[in-house]
This record gives sequence, C-alpha cells and structure tokens, in this order.
Amino acid sequence: MIRIRADIDKRYNLYIKLSFDKELEKNRILKRCLLEGVKIKDKRYEYKVPGKFFLILVNNLKDVKLHKGNIDSFLEFSDQYDERYFYSEKADAKYMKKWREVGCPKIYKVIIDRENNKIYKELAFKIKNPGF
Repeated sequence: MIRIRADIDKRYNLYIKLSFDKELEKNRILKRCLLEGVKIKDKRYEYKVPGKFFLILVNNLKDVKLHKGNIDSFLEFSDQYDERYFYSEKADAKYMKKWREVGCPKIYKVIIDRENNKIYKELAFKIKNPGF
C-alpha cells in the first residue's frame, strides 16, 4: 500500500509526502520518484517528493491511499515541451508571471477526489488570442 499526502508550502508550491510497503521498493515509478525526493523524519511519511509525481503515482499505481488532509485542488501548467511543470494552489501574481514568461499555455485545474481515489483534470484557463 502507498500512502500519499499532497500539500502546499508557504510559497504555494505543491509537494508530496509518501510512504509505502517495503515490497514496492523495486517499482520503477517509485524508484524514479525517490531519486528526486528527500527522506524526511516523520512518523507517518518517509519521503518528500516534488509535486510533478502526484498524478503519475495516483494514476499508475494500484492500492494508493490518499490522506484525508490533502488539498482539494491545485492549478497546473507546463512549458511548450512539457519539460518544466508549474503548480500552485491559487493563481497569484508570481504564478501568472511565470505563466506569461513560458508563453501563456493552458492552465489546468486538478481536482482530487479522496473518497474514490481519483483525480480529475479540467481546463481552467486558456488565452483566446495568443498573439497579443
């Protein structure tokens, strides 16, 4: 079983805390997450992982348990080549400045359904005329 908690830090950046059973250590997806993650001293969760792995973990792994204290939703956009992803709980001035620097891509709202362990992704904002 994998236990996941998605949370937002003081700068409104998404991060994940996770813990899992020892038999899942050989899973490729988890190994990739742990390469970029940090081991933390917490009673419930062992690792802190960047937010870009949240959708990957929930959609591709079975027996995932989402924490009840998770955030309900967050915003997401990526650059033109999907190399860098930007996450935030709300669209503040810094988030929108990054959005303009990247070239005004589509912003998606990711909604977390804790009861069904599902994630819904919907288009939140799209610029009408990209040539302003």
